[in-house]
Amino acid sequence: MKVANKKIKIGLIIDEFFGAVDTAYGGYGFLARRHIAKYIPNQDFQVDILLGKGSRNFFAESYSVDDVCVYRLPRRKWFVKQWLKKQNYDIYLSIELTYGYVLEHEPNKNKKLILWIQDPRPSYEWDEINTVQLFPETSYYNQEIYDLVHKWYRENRVKFISQGYFLNQKAKDLYRLQDDVPIQYLPNPIDIDESFNYDCHLKKNMIIFLGRIESVKRGWLFCEIAKKMPEYKFVILGQTFREDQKNSEIMKDYYQIENLHFAGHVDGKEKEQYLKDAKILVNTSIHEALPISFLEALSFGTLLVSNRNPEDLTEKFGIHVGDVLGDGFDKVDLFVDAIKKLMLDDSKREILGKQAIQYIKEKHRVSNFKKNMRATILNELKSVD
Repeated sequence: MKVANKKIKIGLIIDEFFGAVDTAYGGYGFLARRHIAKYIPNQDFQVDILLGKGSRNFFAESYSVDDVCVYRLPRRKWFVKQWLKKQNYDIYLSIELTYGYVLEHEPNKNKKLILWIQDPRPSYEWDEINTVQLFPETSYYNQEIYDLVHKWYRENRVKFISQGYFLNQKAKDLYRLQDDVPIQYLPNPIDIDESFNYDCHLKKNMIIFLGRIESVKRGWLFCEIAKKMPEYKFVILGQTFREDQKNSEIMKDYYQIENLHFAGHVDGKEKEQYLKDAKILVNTSIHEALPISFLEALSFGTLLVSNRNPEDLTEKFGIHVGDVLGDGFDKVDLFVDAIKKLMLDDSKREILGKQAIQYIKEKHRVSNFKKNMRATILNELKSVD
């Protein structure tokens, strides 16, 4: 379906695009680049990436990435308003909302936003995150942005969709929404390898960590676990991006552990091979929503050991070790015991691994995502008309 014989034009508001245009390699950027920008555009839908304020006063910076237009907007207010007026997006889509620049300067009061709830962090979430003392996480709590979302919501200009039911109350608290606000469930998609056969693939005695090396992830705990389990191979898939020097300084003390390998940032087939071969994905974060890494691991029957239990997935397909606050050094044995329990029980791993693969195929197919996201966009445009 098209509007007025032209493509439906979507402005995707995001501050990272998974490494493109010198942006970070984060989960939001991965979702934006590898799923929204890759799968939503077709003969009826166009997606432009809006990375916020650029370095030029009067003109937008324009790039082409993966056949998608990527923009950084003019710095001067009048010029950004004129640029947005000319672009005339039919609707905006955001992954949470990481900056307010576009919405603040959109001149058309009838334009709507679809906000995809991914990881809402009310102040009480930051209270938990801030129990980490070894290297405190830099807070990006921004009340002005949350107030802007609330303002658009009060004006009936926001459609909320969510990757997980367990996040909805946090979003209501963060954006000050009514209890009865409609929030549509729209789970994150992942690319599923339909050729993967659990019975035919010989997994290795390998445990992996997948994510950026930063305070909130507490990668040092994974290293401490590896130190206590020399009989298994441990691999860290990820690298530092923010506050590189401090993170690297903490991790360098672990480089000499013989059974611990630092693979750096991995992507594509290389990452996929690690996910296929590993028996367990360990997550040690002080905070998580529902990370893509969980879904990717489960799609290959790789089980979870974590102190986070989003949508109850960890306890369904692995072992939830319970809450681990602070730096976590006093709780390392919880992870060690859970890993031993799963590694020594081949039968349980096989049963849970196959169940996990089936779950992912039922809930997180790209085909369902494309259908549901496009339908959501069309429904919101109809409500404007």
